[in-house]
Amino acid sequence: MKRMTLLLTMMTAGALTLTAQTPEVQQLRSDLIGRTMGGREKCWKFQSADQIKELVIKDKTEGAQKWVCTVTLKLQAGSTTGKYAAEARVEYEKIGTEWKFKQVGLLSLAKIE
Repeated sequence: MKRMTLLLTMMTAGALTLTAQTPEVQQLRSDLIGRTMGGREKCWKFQSADQIKELVIKDKTEGAQKWVCTVTLKLQAGSTTGKYAAEARVEYEKIGTEWKFKQVGLLSLAKIE
């Protein structure tokens, strides 16, 4: 009986882990690659998905032609570089029947390690 309970608990935990990253999060990750957010003083260029250690959608607004969300990110360019916390605004626009990435705007970027 204890084994069955343990097995069910592990399966539930595994399922929750898989659903924690929605397709939206995976799509955002891939759409950010090759993009730059920020300006002269503070900016980040997304060169690979490995740089995005964590991405969480804080809030989102969807209209008929525009989808906007605010995300928090944990970023690290390489294993020997510092870690950064960032907040960004991501915008998509509807062209025909498809949503297309429009822009990413840096709201904040701070070194955490």
